[in-house]
Amino acid sequence: MADHHATRIPLSRLARDVASALIAGLWPDRDFHEVEARLAALPARAQTVIIGTTLGLLFLCALFAAQFGVPGLFLYFLVAAAIVA
Repeated sequence: MADHHATRIPLSRLARDVASALIAGLWPDRDFHEVEARLAALPARAQTVIIGTTLGLLFLCALFAAQFGVPGLFLYFLVAAAIVA
């Protein structure tokens, strides 16, 4: 069996990548790597607040979209993909 431990990425790293991608998508003059570098330069507590707030708002938007059923969730995923792209 293959050892997959080398390919695991910590959850904190994934959360920071998602938050960086969303912030970069909404901040017109910045790209992903620049936002990620600025976020990594902050103290751990500030990083936690920014990442938690970003992911919390993403979750709340998903709950709001779910109130409109499948079309609402489809629109939510389209908007999220457009922001990240």
